[in-house]
Amino acid sequence: MSEYLSDEEQIERLKKLIKTYGGAALTGVLLALIAFFGWRYWQNRQDVERFQAINQYQSIVDDSAKLDGDKAAQSRFISNVQALVKSDPNSVFSLQALLLQAKVTGSQGEWASAEKALAQATTLKVKDDGLIAITWIRLARAQFAQNKFDVAIASLNNVTDPAFVATRDELRGDVLLQKNDQAGAKKAYESAWAALVKRQQSRELLKVKMNALGLTPEEIKEPSPIRDTPVETTNIENGAAS
Repeated sequence: MSEYLSDEEQIERLKKLIKTYGGAALTGVLLALIAFFGWRYWQNRQDVERFQAINQYQSIVDDSAKLDGDKAAQSRFISNVQALVKSDPNSVFSLQALLLQAKVTGSQGEWASAEKALAQATTLKVKDDGLIAITWIRLARAQFAQNKFDVAIASLNNVTDPAFVATRDELRGDVLLQKNDQAGAKKAYESAWAALVKRQQSRELLKVKMNALGLTPEEIKEPSPIRDTPVETTNIENGAAS
Protein backbone atom coordinates (compact mmCIF):
# COMPACT_ATOMS: atom_id res chain seq x y z
CA MET A 1 0.00 0.00 0.00
CA SER A 2 1.29 3.43 -0.88
CA GLU A 3 2.41 5.53 2.08
CA TYR A 4 1.00 8.60 0.33
CA LEU A 5 -2.64 7.42 0.54
CA SER A 6 -4.81 8.25 3.54
CA ASP A 7 -6.06 5.46 5.81
CA GLU A 8 -9.57 5.79 4.32
CA GLU A 9 -8.27 5.54 0.76
CA GLN A 10 -6.24 2.46 1.58
CA ILE A 11 -9.24 0.79 3.25
CA GLU A 12 -11.35 1.49 0.13
CA ARG A 13 -8.72 -0.14 -2.03
CA LEU A 14 -8.76 -3.20 0.22
CA LYS A 15 -12.57 -3.42 -0.09
CA LYS A 16 -12.28 -3.40 -3.88
CA LEU A 17 -9.68 -6.17 -3.73
CA ILE A 18 -12.01 -8.32 -1.62
CA LYS A 19 -14.92 -7.67 -3.99
CA THR A 20 -12.78 -8.54 -7.01
CA TYR A 21 -11.05 -11.64 -5.71
CA GLY A 22 -13.61 -12.90 -3.19
CA GLY A 23 -13.05 -14.67 0.11
CA ALA A 24 -9.78 -16.22 -1.04
CA ALA A 25 -8.13 -12.83 -0.65
CA LEU A 26 -9.74 -12.10 2.73
CA THR A 27 -7.09 -13.85 4.82
CA GLY A 28 -4.26 -12.05 3.06
CA VAL A 29 -6.06 -8.74 3.36
CA LEU A 30 -6.64 -9.20 7.08
CA LEU A 31 -2.99 -10.07 7.59
CA ALA A 32 -1.99 -6.98 5.65
CA LEU A 33 -4.31 -4.85 7.79
CA ILE A 34 -2.91 -6.29 11.00
CA ALA A 35 0.66 -5.71 9.85
CA PHE A 36 -0.05 -2.18 8.63
CA PHE A 37 -1.95 -0.91 11.65
CA GLY A 38 0.37 -2.78 14.00
CA TRP A 39 3.33 -1.00 12.45
CA ARG A 40 1.54 2.35 12.67
CA TYR A 41 0.79 1.74 16.36
CA TRP A 42 4.39 0.75 17.08
CA GLN A 43 5.73 3.80 15.23
CA ASN A 44 3.40 6.18 17.09
CA ARG A 45 4.30 4.60 20.40
CA GLN A 46 8.00 4.99 19.64
CA ASP A 47 7.48 8.67 18.83
CA VAL A 48 5.59 9.23 22.09
CA GLU A 49 8.26 7.44 24.16
CA ARG A 50 11.03 9.42 22.46
CA PHE A 51 9.22 12.69 23.14
CA GLN A 52 8.74 11.72 26.79
CA ALA A 53 12.44 10.84 27.11
CA ILE A 54 13.44 14.21 25.68
CA ASN A 55 11.20 16.01 28.17
CA GLN A 56 12.53 13.94 31.07
CA TYR A 57 16.13 14.61 30.10
CA GLN A 58 15.55 18.35 29.67
CA SER A 59 13.90 18.46 33.09
CA ILE A 60 16.95 16.70 34.57
CA VAL A 61 19.30 19.21 32.92
CA ASP A 62 17.24 22.10 34.27
CA ASP A 63 17.17 20.61 37.77
CA SER A 64 20.95 20.10 37.79
CA ALA A 65 21.43 23.87 37.54
CA LYS A 66 19.26 24.52 40.61
CA LEU A 67 20.76 22.15 43.18
CA ASP A 68 23.00 24.67 45.00
CA GLY A 69 24.19 22.05 47.48
CA ASP A 70 20.64 21.16 48.53
CA LYS A 71 20.90 17.48 49.51
CA ALA A 72 17.15 16.89 49.27
CA ALA A 73 17.07 18.42 45.79
CA GLN A 74 20.08 16.35 44.78
CA SER A 75 18.38 13.19 46.01
CA ARG A 76 15.31 14.00 43.89
CA PHE A 77 17.60 14.78 40.96
CA ILE A 78 19.28 11.37 41.21
CA SER A 79 15.88 9.66 41.54
CA ASN A 80 14.74 11.37 38.34
CA VAL A 81 17.87 10.22 36.53
CA GLN A 82 17.27 6.65 37.63
CA ALA A 83 13.62 6.87 36.61
CA LEU A 84 14.67 7.91 33.11
CA VAL A 85 17.18 5.07 32.87
CA LYS A 86 14.51 2.61 33.99
CA SER A 87 11.86 3.87 31.56
CA ASP A 88 14.20 4.34 28.59
CA PRO A 89 17.20 2.04 29.05
CA ASN A 90 19.98 1.95 26.49
CA SER A 91 19.14 5.40 25.10
CA VAL A 92 21.50 8.32 24.57
CA PHE A 93 19.34 10.39 26.92
CA SER A 94 19.80 7.88 29.74
CA LEU A 95 23.55 7.76 29.20
CA GLN A 96 23.85 11.55 29.17
CA ALA A 97 21.70 11.79 32.29
CA LEU A 98 24.05 9.42 34.12
CA LEU A 99 27.05 11.44 32.94
CA LEU A 100 25.37 14.53 34.35
CA GLN A 101 24.67 12.76 37.64
CA ALA A 102 28.35 11.82 37.87
CA LYS A 103 29.38 15.40 37.09
CA VAL A 104 27.15 16.75 39.86
CA THR A 105 28.38 14.31 42.51
CA GLY A 106 32.00 14.43 41.36
CA SER A 107 32.08 18.22 41.55
CA GLN A 108 31.20 17.85 45.24
CA GLY A 109 33.99 15.36 45.82
CA GLU A 110 31.58 12.43 46.05
CA TRP A 111 33.74 10.28 43.80
CA ALA A 112 32.30 6.96 44.93
CA SER A 113 28.83 8.13 43.91
CA ALA A 114 30.19 9.45 40.61
CA GLU A 115 31.93 6.15 39.97
CA LYS A 116 28.70 4.25 40.62
CA ALA A 117 26.77 6.36 38.09
CA LEU A 118 29.51 6.04 35.46
CA ALA A 119 29.84 2.29 35.99
CA GLN A 120 26.09 2.02 35.44
CA ALA A 121 26.44 4.11 32.28
CA THR A 122 28.99 1.68 30.83
CA THR A 123 26.39 -1.10 30.97
CA LEU A 124 23.97 0.71 28.64
CA LYS A 125 23.85 -0.52 25.03
CA VAL A 126 24.17 2.83 23.29
CA LYS A 127 25.39 2.97 19.70
CA ASP A 128 27.62 6.02 20.05
CA ASP A 129 31.35 5.26 20.18
CA GLY A 130 32.23 8.80 21.22
CA LEU A 131 29.90 8.86 24.22
CA ILE A 132 31.03 5.39 25.24
CA ALA A 133 34.68 6.49 25.16
CA ILE A 134 33.87 9.61 27.20
CA THR A 135 32.07 7.45 29.76
CA TRP A 136 35.03 5.11 30.25
CA ILE A 137 37.46 8.03 30.52
CA ARG A 138 35.32 9.78 33.13
CA LEU A 139 34.95 6.52 35.02
CA ALA A 140 38.73 6.17 35.06
CA ARG A 141 39.05 9.75 36.36
CA ALA A 142 36.60 9.02 39.19
CA GLN A 143 38.55 5.88 40.09
CA PHE A 144 41.86 7.74 39.86
CA ALA A 145 40.51 10.38 42.27
CA GLN A 146 39.97 7.56 44.78
CA ASN A 147 43.49 6.18 44.25
CA LYS A 148 42.07 3.11 42.51
CA PHE A 149 44.98 3.07 40.10
CA ASP A 150 44.76 -0.45 38.68
CA VAL A 151 40.99 -0.24 38.28
CA ALA A 152 41.37 3.10 36.48
CA ILE A 153 43.87 1.61 34.03
CA ALA A 154 41.50 -1.30 33.41
CA SER A 155 38.74 1.18 32.59
CA LEU A 156 41.02 3.03 30.16
CA ASN A 157 41.69 -0.22 28.32
CA ASN A 158 38.06 -0.06 27.13
CA VAL A 159 38.68 3.20 25.24
CA THR A 160 39.28 2.24 21.60
CA ASP A 161 37.90 5.21 19.65
CA PRO A 162 40.88 6.80 17.79
CA ALA A 163 39.57 10.30 18.57
CA PHE A 164 40.20 9.70 22.29
CA VAL A 165 43.58 7.93 22.18
CA ALA A 166 45.52 11.04 23.25
CA THR A 167 43.22 11.72 26.21
CA ARG A 168 43.25 8.04 27.19
CA ASP A 169 47.03 7.71 27.13
CA GLU A 170 47.66 11.03 28.90
CA LEU A 171 45.40 9.92 31.74
CA ARG A 172 47.09 6.52 31.74
CA GLY A 173 50.40 8.35 32.17
CA ASP A 174 49.00 10.35 35.09
CA VAL A 175 47.87 7.16 36.81
CA LEU A 176 51.17 5.36 36.24
CA LEU A 177 53.10 8.37 37.53
CA GLN A 178 51.10 8.24 40.77
CA LYS A 179 52.06 4.56 40.98
CA ASN A 180 55.72 5.66 40.76
CA ASP A 181 56.03 3.92 37.40
CA GLN A 182 57.98 6.64 35.59
CA ALA A 183 58.96 4.40 32.69
CA GLY A 184 55.34 3.47 32.09
CA ALA A 185 54.24 7.10 32.44
CA LYS A 186 56.83 8.24 29.88
CA LYS A 187 55.67 5.61 27.42
CA ALA A 188 52.02 6.58 27.90
CA TYR A 189 52.75 10.31 27.50
CA GLU A 190 54.78 9.65 24.34
CA SER A 191 51.91 7.62 22.93
CA ALA A 192 49.49 10.44 23.71
CA TRP A 193 51.78 12.98 22.06
CA ALA A 194 52.17 10.80 18.96
CA ALA A 195 48.39 10.77 18.61
CA LEU A 196 48.36 14.57 18.86
CA VAL A 197 51.07 14.84 16.20
CA LYS A 198 48.87 12.90 13.79
CA ARG A 199 46.03 15.32 14.48
CA GLN A 200 48.32 18.38 14.36
CA GLN A 201 46.97 19.44 17.72
CA SER A 202 49.27 20.50 20.55
CA ARG A 203 48.48 20.20 24.25
CA GLU A 204 50.55 22.43 26.53
CA LEU A 205 49.79 20.67 29.81
CA LEU A 206 50.93 17.34 28.39
CA LYS A 207 54.13 19.00 27.15
CA VAL A 208 54.79 20.28 30.69
CA LYS A 209 54.29 16.78 32.11
CA MET A 210 56.70 15.33 29.55
CA ASN A 211 59.32 18.01 30.19
CA ALA A 212 59.12 17.27 33.92
CA LEU A 213 60.11 13.68 33.13
CA GLY A 214 63.01 14.76 30.92
CA LEU A 215 61.17 14.21 27.64
CA THR A 216 61.32 16.63 24.73
CA PRO A 217 58.21 16.18 22.61
CA GLU A 218 58.24 16.81 18.89
CA GLU A 219 57.06 20.28 17.96
CA ILE A 220 53.57 20.33 16.52
CA LYS A 221 52.73 22.97 13.95
CA GLU A 222 49.01 23.44 14.17
CA PRO A 223 47.26 24.26 10.90
CA SER A 224 46.44 27.93 10.48
CA PRO A 225 42.73 28.78 10.29
CA ILE A 226 43.61 31.29 7.55
CA ARG A 227 45.12 30.17 4.27
CA ASP A 228 48.74 31.24 3.74
CA THR A 229 48.34 31.72 -0.01
CA PRO A 230 45.81 34.02 -1.65
CA VAL A 231 42.82 32.38 -3.27
CA GLU A 232 42.30 33.14 -6.94
CA THR A 233 39.21 35.17 -7.64
CA THR A 234 36.65 33.16 -9.58
CA ASN A 235 34.58 34.44 -12.46
CA ILE A 236 31.52 34.48 -10.19
CA GLU A 237 33.37 36.60 -7.61
CA ASN A 238 34.55 38.94 -10.39
CA GLY A 239 30.98 39.36 -11.50
CA ALA A 240 29.80 40.09 -7.96
CA ALA A 241 32.47 42.74 -7.54
CA SER A 242 31.69 44.56 -10.78
